[in-house]
Amino acid sequence: MDDSTVSKFSRGKMMKSQIPTASREGRANADRGKLKAALTLVVLTVLVLTGCSGKHAAGEPAGVETVTVPDVVNLTLDKAMDELKDLGLKVEAADTVDGKSIILKKNWQVTSQDPVEGAQLTKGSTVHLGVKHKDKEAAEKAAADKAAAEKAAADKAAAEKAAVAKVAAAKLAAEKAAAAKRAAEKAAADRAAAQLAAEQAAAAKATPAVPAAPPAAVYYKNCTEARAAGAAPVYEGTPGYGKHLDRDGDGIGCDK
Repeated sequence: MDDSTVSKFSRGKMMKSQIPTASREGRANADRGKLKAALTLVVLTVLVLTGCSGKHAAGEPAGVETVTVPDVVNLTLDKAMDELKDLGLKVEAADTVDGKSIILKKNWQVTSQDPVEGAQLTKGSTVHLGVKHKDKEAAEKAAADKAAAEKAAADKAAAEKAAVAKVAAAKLAAEKAAAAKRAAEKAAADRAAAQLAAEQAAAAKATPAVPAAPPAAVYYKNCTEARAAGAAPVYEGTPGYGKHLDRDGDGIGCDK
């Protein structure tokens, strides 16, 4: 075998050995590309699932719009319905007092709502309202005002009665105190009088009695003198009596 033959054989062998190497590298690059695409798909899937679960957890499903329910209690029914319908909500109203049919909505007042203020509803949901006629409201207000006036009058009368009773009680207490004071003063005066009388009696008992001097003898010469002295008529046994004054002897002198 010559040199040219050997050279051709060597080049042919080298070319054969290089062909599988290029194929393996191409396949490796293709596999890496597929892996990268698969990883990208997995990451995107995880991100999508995470976002959806977050929305579900927050109570906000995709494509559903929610609104906050306002407070419509004490509004007239027409205004309450306008406010709720502007938010995309439906309304059902019923007379909760007399069960009457609702005709003119402006004549009805909202007394209750379900759900209450602040609740979250999806658009198109229904809010139930309890209402009563404004005439009923006026009658209830008049009755309440009357009851309040009657209570105020009763309270005033009770206060006045209590004030009168208080004055009467104070007067009675003052009278009792004055009577007690007078009784105490009288008792003290009686004790003082009794003590003085006892002292005087003791003094009189201790001092000997002085006999009274006999009356001086009285003599009237005649009835003119007796009359001048203011003693006529002069009775027998009294000072100045004498037989010469009693001419008729009846015991009375100067009687004629």
